[in-house]
Amino acid sequence: MNYLIIGNGIAGISGAEEIRKNDKLGRILVISKEEYLTYNRIKLSHLISKEDYTMKDLLIHDENWYKEREIEVLLNTMVTGIDTDAKEVITDSNGKIKYDKLLIANGSMPFIPPINGLDKEGVFALRTINNLDEIQRYVNKCDSISIIGGGLLGLEAAWALKQWNKKVNIIEFFPYLLPRQLDEELGIYLKEELEKQGLNFYLDSVVEKIEGDKNVRGIRLKDGRIIESDGVLISTGIRPNVTIVEGTDIQVDKGIVVDKYMKTNLEDVYAAGDIAQFNNIVFGLWSVSMNQGKVAGLNMCGNEKEYNMPKSAATLIIGKTKMFSVGNIDESEKEIKAKGENYFHKLFLNKGKITGGVLIGDIKKMLALKKAVNENRDISEMLKEDIKLEQILDNL
Repeated sequence: MNYLIIGNGIAGISGAEEIRKNDKLGRILVISKEEYLTYNRIKLSHLISKEDYTMKDLLIHDENWYKEREIEVLLNTMVTGIDTDAKEVITDSNGKIKYDKLLIANGSMPFIPPINGLDKEGVFALRTINNLDEIQRYVNKCDSISIIGGGLLGLEAAWALKQWNKKVNIIEFFPYLLPRQLDEELGIYLKEELEKQGLNFYLDSVVEKIEGDKNVRGIRLKDGRIIESDGVLISTGIRPNVTIVEGTDIQVDKGIVVDKYMKTNLEDVYAAGDIAQFNNIVFGLWSVSMNQGKVAGLNMCGNEKEYNMPKSAATLIIGKTKMFSVGNIDESEKEIKAKGENYFHKLFLNKGKITGGVLIGDIKKMLALKKAVNENRDISEMLKEDIKLEQILDNL
C-alpha cells in the first residue's frame, strides 16, 4: 500500500505515525515544501526574542525517529496538482508520484487583510521558521513594533517583543480582547492586567494605512490617529491552502470538506488539520490538527474511527498573567463569578450544567474545569447550597 501525505505539519506527521502503527509494511511518503522536518509552529512567537534558538528547540522528532519508522520525507518539494483519476500528485519538478491512499494536510497561510502599504519593508506575518528569522533580523534595529490582531498568537508575539525591550502596540478590531475565549467583562479585565505589564492597546480600531516611504514609519487608523511604529506584525488569522485541489472534484468550501472519518467526497482521499473543514468549521488549532491527523491515519488503514469535535480550550501565559478558557461562553443561562486581587474566575451554566469557564490569574484548576466542561457536569446540587465559585472548583 502506498500512503502519500502532503504536508509535514502536526496533522501530516500524526497521520504518518498512526499509519505505521497499523500497517508495518506499507510505504509512507511525506511531501513538504519546507526544508525542515516537522516543527512546533506554536513555539515560533515565543522565540521572537531568542536569537540563539536552535532547531532542537522546535523539532518534534529528529531524523532517527523517521528512519526507525521507515517514514520517507521529501523536503523542499511543492505539490502543484493532484490527479485523482490517475491517483497521483504532480510536483514542482514535474515529477509524478503515485498513491493508493492520500492525506492532504498542507495547512494554511496567514490571512493578510487588504491594507494600504503592505509592500513596505518591515511588514511581516509569522508562520514559518524563515518568517521568524526575517522578523528577528529586522526587529533587532526597531524601537517600536505594532501587532495588527489581538488574538492568542498576536498577544504571545507582543509579549516576546516586549521582552526584547521594544515598545509594543496591539491593534484589535473588536472592542475587547479574545472574543472567542472571553466575554466583554473578562476581556476588559485581561487588557487591564496586560497594560500593567507595559503593553499598549488600541481596541475597536481598524488600520487604514501603513505609513512610510520605503520602510514602515507608522500606522494610520481609520479614526485618524497615527501610531508611531518601526515595524508591523500581522496576526489576523489563517486561510486554508485550498488552491492545491483546484481542478479536482474534491469538495471545497472554506476548507476541504471532510466527514467524521476525515474522508473527503472522493474515495481514498482524506484531509486533516488547518486545511480541513469539519462540521462547517476550520479550526486552525494545534491540538485539533494532531487529533484529526491521527483519525485520518487510522482510517486510511481500514479502520472506522470517528473524529469527535472537542470543546474549545485555550491557555495564555503573558508574564505574570495567566488565562485559561474552555467551552461555550456565549449561550449561558447563568454565570457565577469570583474576583479578587490578581484573579478573576467565571463559570457559565445551562440548566445547572457547566458549559464553559474562564480562569484568569490562578489557573491551577484548569484541568478539573476542562474535564467538567467536556463532561457537561451537572452542579445543580452544589448550587442549592449557595456555594462559592472557589468551592465549586475545589469539588470538580
